[in-house]
Amino acid sequence: MFPFLLVILFTHFLADFVLQTNLIIQLKKDQLHKGLGLHVLIHLVVMVTGTVIYFTWGETDPFHLIINICGLLFSIALSHYAVDWLKEWINRQYNRVDIRASLFIIDQLVHVTIILLFFNLFGLSSFSWNELKDSVLTFLFDGVEVTDLSKLIMIGIILILATEGAGYFLGIVLRDLGPNPTLQKNMYSITDEKTEIKTFFNEKGEEVNEVTTIRTDQYYKDSPKQIGRYIGMIERVLIMIFIVQGIPHGMTFLIAVKSLTRFKQFESKSFAEYYLIGSLLSAAIGIVLGYGILRVI
Repeated sequence: MFPFLLVILFTHFLADFVLQTNLIIQLKKDQLHKGLGLHVLIHLVVMVTGTVIYFTWGETDPFHLIINICGLLFSIALSHYAVDWLKEWINRQYNRVDIRASLFIIDQLVHVTIILLFFNLFGLSSFSWNELKDSVLTFLFDGVEVTDLSKLIMIGIILILATEGAGYFLGIVLRDLGPNPTLQKNMYSITDEKTEIKTFFNEKGEEVNEVTTIRTDQYYKDSPKQIGRYIGMIERVLIMIFIVQGIPHGMTFLIAVKSLTRFKQFESKSFAEYYLIGSLLSAAIGIVLGYGILRVI
């Protein structure tokens, strides 16, 4: 039943990242329970769809396990509601970037752990935590030998994490570092401050230092439809391809192209720092997940 476990994990990440639209996110902010209910309903529908497809095309006979499978899917959906509610409650109490970023990672780890627990509980798999630990270590250092179907699903999971998943995470981490929004539609500003010290002598011949702080606001037209986020997704996918093909030096080409498009904005120190942190984090995620694909194939 290992491929079925991978199917459920794939549907989880698909519903949590790809199918969780801005409309659902906003609905959770305005009406928490209604938004969570819609989100969990989408999860359940996607899990049921994935289950039906898997057992329709697979060789395993699901009919003697129908009660176990139904119990598994509904239990995962209910637990997902509870975990997400707790995460949203903590986020509202402590609206800080470090807490939100930590909760993002912890939330996903908890969801995956619950899925594994329910697979054991409903008799759809049998493994001890020591076996799970050994399997993870084997995957990290030696790779795994699985069927072609399992490889395909695992690569699909990694691609979702590299694109939409990483996009959500970077959006949280860079929330307070990005350009400042302005009142003008589709515009943003970058604020920079420079301190100048001028030395002169007064009438008594005494040396006097005059400190002046100059603040500049540069306005830029924003890219349509969060195109920067999509560029980041493409960048991470290309990095993974470079890693898999054994040409990691291809990343220098990506850095050069990205830098050319933002050359003028690098005059602002705050934007340069924001761009550097975002690019390094994005590249690190792409590299790690690229080596993850190497362990699969």
